Amino acid sequence: MKHSNVSPYRWVILFSIVPIIISTEMMWLSLAPISSLAEGFYGVSGIWITLFTMSYMIMFVIFSIPASWVIDRYGYRFSLIIGAVLTAFFGMTRAYFADSFPLVMLSQFLIAIGQPFLLNISTKVPANWFPISERATAAGILTMAQYLGFALPMVIAPVKAATSGLPSVFMTFAIIASISAVISIVFSREKPAIPPPGPKAEKEDFSIDSMKKLFQNKAYLLALLVCFVSIGVFNTILTLIESILLPRGITSMEAGIIGAVFVIAGVVGAIILPILSDKLHIRVPFFVTSITALVPLYLGLTLVSNFSFLLLIAGIAGFSIMGAAPILFQHGSEVAYPTQEGTSLGTILLMGQISGVAFVFLFEVLAAGTHSILPPMLAIIAITAAEIPITLKMKESPLLTSQAPLWNEKEAQSGKRGAQ
Repeated sequence: MKHSNVSPYRWVILFSIVPIIISTEMMWLSLAPISSLAEGFYGVSGIWITLFTMSYMIMFVIFSIPASWVIDRYGYRFSLIIGAVLTAFFGMTRAYFADSFPLVMLSQFLIAIGQPFLLNISTKVPANWFPISERATAAGILTMAQYLGFALPMVIAPVKAATSGLPSVFMTFAIIASISAVISIVFSREKPAIPPPGPKAEKEDFSIDSMKKLFQNKAYLLALLVCFVSIGVFNTILTLIESILLPRGITSMEAGIIGAVFVIAGVVGAIILPILSDKLHIRVPFFVTSITALVPLYLGLTLVSNFSFLLLIAGIAGFSIMGAAPILFQHGSEVAYPTQEGTSLGTILLMGQISGVAFVFLFEVLAAGTHSILPPMLAIIAITAAEIPITLKMKESPLLTSQAPLWNEKEAQSGKRGAQ
């Protein structure tokens, strides 16, 4: 359905934000594919390089709620500017002082503050600029940007480190972030002159009362629970993919390729599945199908030792979990209405980061205690299977079903009257 009163500039807004979201994720995983090189360059143990990467999870937990408050109180663009400036400025200090590990670590933690200010706008931008029939697609594109940010360091960092050294890796990412920050700030706007078709009721800004109502919303709690488990499992697999595969004779290089296929397939899924969700006007069947498929796929990642077969499994798993994620985020924002998108999505992402830290820690403890990755992987499979009955209880949001067409019709009629 075409909407005559929807601004075509919405696509400029959306794609001007994509590069800075890619940049913040690239900053996060800068050393992930070259951790052993970084340990040797700085003369530090592996725990410090792990802390470098964990900085993002730690700072997200601390700053997600403040970021949500900023988005709901001052608008997504103000939050975008904060995140973009932090990413670009401290990305440059990280590169300039690349020979000093304490200053690199300090810069990394300051860069990490910017991430929630950028990621938490992923449903606010669609709500401000897009009709409800396009919002999952728009959220999917912003989520896809995150996935590209996961994948690009896996390619760029090893090549730059091998040819020009580790400081060159940091400088490359800093330049990309600086250009991206300028693009996002110059081209972004808070909202169009004429709002897109959708709910016009007064929304509730971030507050203790709005958070209380959010946690009393059963439909939202179901989405939050599924996100808590799914994001935690995703972060664990992405972080520990090498440890999961090495015991079966898979080399480090092969594990890296499998991880890359996992992410790249996720990028494709984040494009295709949200578009299908918007076209079909459904969300929930995508969660049920994806999570059900992940149970045997995770079992395959646990037991299969054939490289080619593992590539296929990783591709389907990445397509499923990463493709369904933006639809789930959008669904969470829709069932949370009238709570602001910054609060609803920020809470989901916050819980996902908490579960990510917890799941990675518990995986490592269980693997070390049993001297095998089998028990922690079986635990991942079990909690993924436990999500299936939860998704079966979920229902489509009123914004997507009975009410949304009425808003679209009213908006179209009011647009015609205005033209007359």
